[in-house]
Amino acid sequence: MSWQPHGISSSGFLQGAQDGRSKTVPAVAAYRGQLWCLWADMEDAIWYAVTIKEGEFGPRSRFPERGLPVLTNLNGHLHAIITLGTGEMVHYLYDDEDKPAWISLGPVAGAIAHSSPCLAAFHNKLFLVFIRDACLYYQIWTTSTADPTSASQRQGFWSEPTRLRDDGQTFSGIPALFAINGVLHVLCGSSDASREILGFKFDYISSTWIPSDDVSGGRAASGVSATSFGDKAYLGFIENGPGDVSHAVYVAAYSDGKWQPQEDVAGQSAADPPQIAILNGRIHCIFAENTEARDLRWYSRPVLSYSLSSWMQDIADETLISHLTIPGTHDSCARSTIPFVRTQYLSITQQLALGIRFFDLRLRLHDDGHLYCYHGGVLIDFPTGLSFAYVMDEIWTFLRGADGRQPPTETVLISINNDDISPEQQADPALFYSAVQDAIVDTPPYPDGSHRWFVEPVTPTLGEARGRAVLLRRYHGHPAVHPVARQGLDLSKWLNDNPQFTIITPTKVKIHLQDKWRYTDRMTLAQLVANKSGHVQQLMDRAATSPAGVDAGSDAGSDGDAYSDAVAVADADADADGDTRTTTPRPGLREQNDWFINFNSAVGDPAEHGEVMEAKWIAVGAHSNWIGKWVDGMNVRTREYLQELQTRETGTSKRRLGIVNLDFPELPGDNDLVARLIEMNF
Repeated sequence: MSWQPHGISSSGFLQGAQDGRSKTVPAVAAYRGQLWCLWADMEDAIWYAVTIKEGEFGPRSRFPERGLPVLTNLNGHLHAIITLGTGEMVHYLYDDEDKPAWISLGPVAGAIAHSSPCLAAFHNKLFLVFIRDACLYYQIWTTSTADPTSASQRQGFWSEPTRLRDDGQTFSGIPALFAINGVLHVLCGSSDASREILGFKFDYISSTWIPSDDVSGGRAASGVSATSFGDKAYLGFIENGPGDVSHAVYVAAYSDGKWQPQEDVAGQSAADPPQIAILNGRIHCIFAENTEARDLRWYSRPVLSYSLSSWMQDIADETLISHLTIPGTHDSCARSTIPFVRTQYLSITQQLALGIRFFDLRLRLHDDGHLYCYHGGVLIDFPTGLSFAYVMDEIWTFLRGADGRQPPTETVLISINNDDISPEQQADPALFYSAVQDAIVDTPPYPDGSHRWFVEPVTPTLGEARGRAVLLRRYHGHPAVHPVARQGLDLSKWLNDNPQFTIITPTKVKIHLQDKWRYTDRMTLAQLVANKSGHVQQLMDRAATSPAGVDAGSDAGSDGDAYSDAVAVADADADADGDTRTTTPRPGLREQNDWFINFNSAVGDPAEHGEVMEAKWIAVGAHSNWIGKWVDGMNVRTREYLQELQTRETGTSKRRLGIVNLDFPELPGDNDLVARLIEMNF
């Protein structure tokens, strides 16, 4: 897995002409599906740029401050700390909610740094570590809510500067912070002749830093940077000890309980320590080149054995879609600025790049005859609205390229539900059914003549579905159309807020579901997450242990296992003449096509009972009872469960877990849940 240059040339320049010159260490972070970079030019003016597509940053923009920047993503909010010429520090937050802009949160109380600091997000807090008078200090920033909206909530508060060590050890260079396996670590080079990188970990119980014997990465003369991804960490530095004057750029990986041999980054050299971040399964390394020009360079390499953007390409064509483990999202388009409406930060395009292949769309028919995305009666992207056509254009571009001629490797599953529960819609389901049907019929074929949609009410193989969108229909069928002739896999008998139920379609496809999402009883966040995790893990266990040859046509209510589902049987004999037609199954396949569809999402409702629990808190984690003990969310708990599954049976990771739908799948920033789900297919 070699390092690849990005940017405007084969040499990896991040910006053109004089735009990308950095006086000191740049700041890099992955944020809402994009890579962000801040840097100070030769006059200390700060600029920032954001990736606009894979391998390309957009033009730079001016930051409202001068100094040295550091940057981190705190559970979907981008924070920057700027060290001024006086050594004092100021705190900024990027505001995405209204008009995108950097807003000042004021000074970092009492902070004075004598070199570039480091910043990391951990348990919905910011940890800042810096060197003053050769000693390491740290400060912690907290806020009263996981999603600050008001000025006071955004402000938060900083703890007083505290010496990290009182044992006389002195430090130099630039420190680094990262979390791995639920523990926060700091690394920094010693100031003596050895320049040894020393490691410490934060003990939450005693609120102290203790030496960490298992975290060490060799030697670095001028500082380090670090990031983590699941159970692995990565360390970036220059110079392998004080005797090495090459300024060569190195990255070392921490896995299997130890640091692996360091690797040079494409033979590059840097003036200052490289900064690293992980986005969509690749580690990105950005640094100022070791020349007088100090132009920013950008390189990356994969950290996975497969690509998140094309992970289906190595799976056999004859594999049934229902036999895969597929990461998906719940209320996939709900990027609303309203906290209790929002379930995602990433666009559909960004979710596809992350590896997501199942989308849960809630649509309404407008008077203009077009379909628009909603969540619980709230229009997404108010007031103009996000149209179904726009979402599908994103998907077609991903599947076959902008010109529709790219060879297909992937498929995307599209679950559509009618968000409109008005009496008119309930009385005449033909209205919505016909609107979706018209949208599908009006979709032009690819240039090679192949269809873009798979709408047969059966389980396709991957070969049949590559390059196509597979329709799963949660809305009711057209009364005049025979049940087995209706478009899409029939999920219209969906049982709301149910922890375990099975739908048997008119074409004898059996679909096991878990969608317990409303919690109205008084309980803590920890209790809610534990309860929801139990439902998710139970269905995962069933999917993993279910034999591929389960008879989908068995009697309703008898699954042949020890579980007792609520069973909803779609109407196979709804027409007047009693015809019970079914589609012809493929020999040896159709009777093995049980589906498992699992939702990680939930909300604590209503607010007056127990804690106020938004979808994000449940997905990502929060401090219970406002500012208290940290509770890991569903994304972390599910990742831990996947690790547990792998330890049960060593030697292979391949398991069918079905479709697993997530809120905020990219969070927390070091969680590799989507990648681990995909890995279950190999």
